[in-house]
Amino acid sequence: MDANLRKNININDLLSRAKHYCAQSEQCEDTVRQKLVAWKASPDEADVVVKALQNEGYIDDVRYARAFCESKIVNYNWGRQKVLYHLRMKHLSRATVEAGMAAVSEEAYQQALMSAANGKLAELRTSGGDEFTLRKKLSAFLASKGFTQSEINQSLNNILEL
Repeated sequence: MDANLRKNININDLLSRAKHYCAQSEQCEDTVRQKLVAWKASPDEADVVVKALQNEGYIDDVRYARAFCESKIVNYNWGRQKVLYHLRMKHLSRATVEAGMAAVSEEAYQQALMSAANGKLAELRTSGGDEFTLRKKLSAFLASKGFTQSEINQSLNNILEL
């Protein structure tokens, strides 16, 4: 009986800590599970805590994916490829990832692409160089931000006079 009491207290403590963690910022199930493991929770305890958090609305993977996509694309000017890669690393389902990506309008996405391109272009123009080098460096930068080659080519054609 004493072991059951200690187990319940442990789960209650883990649940309390996890609620506090989830209340600070949006979290997905995978991240919370990793945090529970770091807090030395057993797999069974982690399952109980995660289910309780989901039932109480602290964890919602679709809500997380939407917030992640909006944040990374709008605030950090990431491209779809980089966002998709990071969401896959969180072990989210394809439907959840698609729902998250649908939260960002095409207009907001194009604005993020142009913002990233124009910002880097201004930086590159101060350092000098010919047009070919400028295109090459800008293309590499946009690729590192997660934009596809067709998106990069379209934006380069829009902002550079050929």
